[in-house]
Amino acid sequence: MATLSQAKAVGGIGSILIFIPFVSLVGWIMVVIAVKEISDDLQDKTIFNNLLIAALMGIVGALAGAFVVVVGLMGSAFTLGASSIAGILGGLFIAWIFLIISAVFLRRAYDTMGTRLGVSTFKTAATLYLIGAALEIVLVGFLLLFIAEIIQAVAFFSIPDQPVMQAGAAPPTGVGAPPPTMPPPPSEASKFCTSCGTRISPTATFCYSCGAKQ
Repeated sequence: MATLSQAKAVGGIGSILIFIPFVSLVGWIMVVIAVKEISDDLQDKTIFNNLLIAALMGIVGALAGAFVVVVGLMGSAFTLGASSIAGILGGLFIAWIFLIISAVFLRRAYDTMGTRLGVSTFKTAATLYLIGAALEIVLVGFLLLFIAEIIQAVAFFSIPDQPVMQAGAAPPTGVGAPPPTMPPPPSEASKFCTSCGTRISPTATFCYSCGAKQ
């Protein structure tokens, strides 16, 4: 991909695939690829770095949580005892903490993208991701995460084909650029009366004050 329009299409389609079972992982990979291209196009590596950390935190959290759950079940010989329940709750808690950390880095990436691209919808999606991750423990977070993914798709499809010129950037030059403004010619200097010294017009033939001929 060489343009923002291509990254827009890949990221938007990937965001839609996230909702489809069995291909949601492909959708997330497409989103990561789109963000990488946007990061390169904007020449801001922090965008992709933050997204990469977010993805790694999510994966590590899921694996660590699953490991704790499995160990808890094995320790109880696969019976639903107190230790197995503790293992399940412990695994879910670990996964929840890592999800919040992941959402923090995702918000950093999307906030920067939203500012640089002029698409505030990315900031909205990132904020909902973070709130949803924090509230996932009370189940309402799942609904917010679902809404955030919808807004993420809208954000990708709202990306302009060219980067928005940042404040303080140099104006365009070359073909089509406005010609430079020429400074106005200096005004003629005034002269003074040879008799009384009064300032008079350069074209005056008589002094306005004493009447002497110039």
